[in-house]
Amino acid sequence: MKTIRREREDYKQVDRIDNNGTQWIELNRGCKRGCSFCYADPNYKVFECPEIRARTVQIIGEGFLYDPEIKRKIKELGEKRFQKRVVYFGLSQGIDFRLLDEETAKLMAQNRVGIINGKGRWYKGLRFAWDLGMEQADLTKKTIDLLESVGYRRRSIQVFALVNWRIPLDVCLHKIKKLYEWGVKIDDCTWNTTKKEMTAHFWTLAELTLFRKLARKHNQLINFNGYDPEQ
Repeated sequence: MKTIRREREDYKQVDRIDNNGTQWIELNRGCKRGCSFCYADPNYKVFECPEIRARTVQIIGEGFLYDPEIKRKIKELGEKRFQKRVVYFGLSQGIDFRLLDEETAKLMAQNRVGIINGKGRWYKGLRFAWDLGMEQADLTKKTIDLLESVGYRRRSIQVFALVNWRIPLDVCLHKIKKLYEWGVKIDDCTWNTTKKEMTAHFWTLAELTLFRKLARKHNQLINFNGYDPEQ
């Protein structure tokens, strides 16, 4: 098993435009939390808002809500225009739901902070991580309800679930059951595995394959209001 290397060599603030015309930027880098399963750099740093050069802007960074100026930056971004048109923002790594408050949730919704998919399409949803066990179930449900109350679409909310780590399969299956009950999507965040190589660590390969299959089916059922398009 690979040793987690957290500290990274410093590099310029990310600011690039991809093939879909989406601009990728950083407002902050790294995370202060120091979770044992995470590769985020503990040397947390913040950046000012760069020039906006596209109508869709993907914001990267694990510790978005740790930034002491994040509310100001959300407002500043919301006022930006590209070619005299409003701009839509995505949070690729989502938020830490333990740091979310109602004021921040409202600001994000009002200033078009949501999800941008791999094709550059924006959705009025948000991602956050339910990494640990069922002791976080109440906070997960509370966060979903809060996001919906400020204007996010429930079906466009995505909850990361950490798999292939120390949280066992039966707990993650219980998470899927609860997320279906609450009407939101799941994003199975597979630990220590690349897109090219699916490697079993704390789970077996059979467990990992099964969960990914169930997560895909779960999202189909959420998208189609319980109807299975493959039947």
